Amino acid sequence: MIGNNRQLEILDLLSEKGNVSVEELASIFNVSRMTIRRDLEKLQESNLLQRTHGGALINKVLLHEMAYHEKREEHALAKQHIATEAVKYVKNASIIYLDAGTTTYEVALKLPREGLTVITNDIRIAAHLMLSNNTVIFLGGMILKDTGSTTDQHSQMMLSEFNIDLAILATSSIDNKLFLCTPDHDRQIMKQIALKQSEKSILVTDSSKFFSKSLYKIAPVTDFEAIITNLPIDKLLGADLGSTEYIYVNTEHLDGGKIIG
Repeated sequence: MIGNNRQLEILDLLSEKGNVSVEELASIFNVSRMTIRRDLEKLQESNLLQRTHGGALINKVLLHEMAYHEKREEHALAKQHIATEAVKYVKNASIIYLDAGTTTYEVALKLPREGLTVITNDIRIAAHLMLSNNTVIFLGGMILKDTGSTTDQHSQMMLSEFNIDLAILATSSIDNKLFLCTPDHDRQIMKQIALKQSEKSILVTDSSKFFSKSLYKIAPVTDFEAIITNLPIDKLLGADLGSTEYIYVNTEHLDGGKIIG
């Protein structure tokens, strides 16, 4: 765990630069090299960075979400093409849960204009769908200003009352063991409830979310009926997906949709 504000600022610097030296950090924070080494040791124990000779490298761990407008712009075209595939799973007159996120927002833009009941905890998705002839249910609660979503106990209780035909979920990261992760406990619970209440579920995620991790595990990708992504399946190095359908959307030629790995 992060023990003080200085350690949090060290992680912020690492996120920007990728690597830092002990000398550099000691100068920036006006503390001794020994103090910095203790900070780095603590952060490494929490698996938040990797120590190097004389410094540290960032570990691909998500401590904070990017601002909404930054996330929407990142890999924008890839998300649009992933959304096009996702709506093929949507059947008329069905009850859909749309998870909060920029990829699911792209799904909302492509949904049919009528014949659906859509449940969401994303205020932007709800505002867009409100203009359609679909029935829209917004999960009430405290709206998080950085994401425009609700994840508290009120929204969790509401979500647990519904029978859902199809849940379309996004994620902030997928670790090396192919578990969905999130930096926030309430978001973990929301996604787990959505999976539990849904007859079927699909995961929509661009390639940048793979092979990074956050504090809380949500569920393995094998809990989904399908994964829709622009990561080629060979990047998973033969991982066993069981009966989960893997739908690869080729976006290598698109700006903002570069393949990782």
